[in-house]
Amino acid sequence: GELCSLRYDLTVPFARYVAMNGLTSFKRYQIAKVYRRDNPSKGRYREFYQCDFDIAGKFEKMGPDFEVIKILTELLDELKIGDYEVISS
Repeated sequence: GELCSLRYDLTVPFARYVAMNGLTSFKRYQIAKVYRRDNPSKGRYREFYQCDFDIAGKFEKMGPDFEVIKILTELLDELKIGDYEVISS
């Protein structure tokens, strides 16, 4: 019922796309400007950029988990923030 809409979030449209197209495995990354519909609380922005990478479907056991860690370590290396340590709980 709204006259226009803004892109709110990247995750929900991704999940809808996978479900509507019957995809059994799909990987993607996206960086886009998104908006909060509600009135954001202090310290939160109404308009911001979201960086998303998603893995959906059936893959070898632990494969997607390894990819997520690989992407994060490559990102941290490129940002040159210094030494870091992965701590498991």
